[in-house]
Amino acid sequence: VFGGFFGSMVASYGSFYLMRQPLERNGLDWIDATVLGLLLGVVAIIGDLAESLVKRQANIKDSGRMLPGIGGALDLVDSLLFTAPVLYVYMRLML
Repeated sequence: VFGGFFGSMVASYGSFYLMRQPLERNGLDWIDATVLGLLLGVVAIIGDLAESLVKRQANIKDSGRMLPGIGGALDLVDSLLFTAPVLYVYMRLML
C-alpha cells in the first residue's frame, strides 16, 4: 500500500516536473508544478479509494463487463473524476 502510494507520488511529481516548460509559458512556475504534482497525486488516490468504496458498498467486484480484467470502465476514470475538477479550480484561481 505505501509502496504504491509513494510510487504514484513520485510519478505524479515527475510528470509535472517534466511539463514545467509548458507550464511556465502559461504563467505557472516550478512551485505550481510541485503543488499540482503532489496535490493531484493525493487526489487521484482518493478518487481510486472512493470508487473502491462505492463498489464495496454495492457488493460488486467489477463496475462493468465490457473491459474484462481491469475491474470495469469506472476503474479507468475514477482518478480523473476527482483530479480534473481540482486541476480546473487550481488553474482558474492561479491564472
